[in-house]
Amino acid sequence: MNILNKSIGRFPLGIWIAIIALLSLFLAWFMQAYSLLNWDIAVDIGFQNERFTGDAVERTWAHESWGVAVADMLWAMPLGIVALIGLLRKRSYGFAAGLMELSIGVYFPLVFAFQRWMSNPETVTIAIFLWTIPSLLGIIGLWANREYFEKY
Repeated sequence: MNILNKSIGRFPLGIWIAIIALLSLFLAWFMQAYSLLNWDIAVDIGFQNERFTGDAVERTWAHESWGVAVADMLWAMPLGIVALIGLLRKRSYGFAAGLMELSIGVYFPLVFAFQRWMSNPETVTIAIFLWTIPSLLGIIGLWANREYFEKY
């Protein structure tokens, strides 16, 4: 028996890992939502890196980051909500949405890493440990339990 298929309470371990990874992604979406409400304070507390008042390059990066935050609120966060509800209800749409949302959790920090490694290595490292690694583990956990969703 695969350890990821071992039941712990209501769900197998792999699904618990995916749920925890989804919750870690909600932290990212909360940070993005807060940034849209007050960008300057989000920069001060480290949610964002660039201000709209710096040089031309910094302003350009700030506009790009703002666009990403808006996209996250319109697409990634609702997908994460659907995934979490679907997983908790043991539905196949939760499995599908979970794989999609966790895939976002893998690529968005990696894209950020390739763009900003030289200017923000600490932020990139934190993003990889908070979102990429848990998301990869969540994908593995869901995939190991794909038969679990065929019952529902």
